[in-house]
Amino acid sequence: MPTPRSRAFPALLLLVVLILAACERAGGPSTDRPTGSPSATTEVEDAFPVTVVDDDGVEVTVASEPSRIVTYAPSLTEVVFALGLEDRLVGVAGPFDDYPPEAREVEEVGGAGEFGVDPNVEKVVALEPDLFLTISGGEHWKDRLRDLGVPVVTLDATDLDDLLDDIGVVGRLTGATGEAEALVEEMAAEADAVREAVAAEPRVTCFFEVFYGPPLTTVGPGTFLFDLLELAGCDPVSAGARADYPSWSVDRLVAESPEVYLATPESATSPQAVADRPGFGAIRAVAEGRVELVDSDLVTRPGPRIVQGLRLLAEALHR
Repeated sequence: MPTPRSRAFPALLLLVVLILAACERAGGPSTDRPTGSPSATTEVEDAFPVTVVDDDGVEVTVASEPSRIVTYAPSLTEVVFALGLEDRLVGVAGPFDDYPPEAREVEEVGGAGEFGVDPNVEKVVALEPDLFLTISGGEHWKDRLRDLGVPVVTLDATDLDDLLDDIGVVGRLTGATGEAEALVEEMAAEADAVREAVAAEPRVTCFFEVFYGPPLTTVGPGTFLFDLLELAGCDPVSAGARADYPSWSVDRLVAESPEVYLATPESATSPQAVADRPGFGAIRAVAEGRVELVDSDLVTRPGPRIVQGLRLLAEALHR
């Protein structure tokens, strides 16, 4: 049975976040950049060229402020919108680039390759991008785009701090440094509020279901989602896994007795659907009614909304 403190946790956490948001609205940094003023224009011009070493270890130089951007990951699409650069976005990967809703109106460049997960190189080149933002994987088509003169930058966040750094990199690459700094400051403050609230709660063990197979799949150390679970006050039972997304057996879950079972609506339609699976009723979290569904977009996309996902995980873990 939940204690009075655990029942009050979501309300307490929401109150802390609302107070922080009010403080930011009252006196926080502005994300408006006076692009029409000569001093602002000169400052941006002086910031280029920008050279970075991306998460593939490739050194990339962007000669001048990009005006035509392609993103090849929904999380990076969200970053571009959050920095107010949507007018420069000329291409996205596909239908999963759906937030904010305006992203659905941007031309899709994905769907090529044997499995349909590669970009259509010809379509990308036709859009004449001066910056292509993507995540890890696809070295063959990345090399082809580079050979055709497209600056490709890989940003693949492995934890929350890495994500905040990546947003700063996007700010530098696009000339939106001030906007990026303001966004990072706001996200860090919200994450700190969650950490503060979680610190007053006992940690719990949990299991996160990525996919109900076969095989049943979870997250291992070194992944973004694993870091998020730990920040939210969970000790995942998959801490000893050697793979990023290891398979797990029901018998093992019964033995490990996680206190909370987490899943997304895409993998588990409802808590009852999980309880009805063969053998799952013997798992402690399932037997005690602690199956929690969380919005997958908020917890699996390393973008600006990830702090909302962190808060949702903390609430689910400490009800």
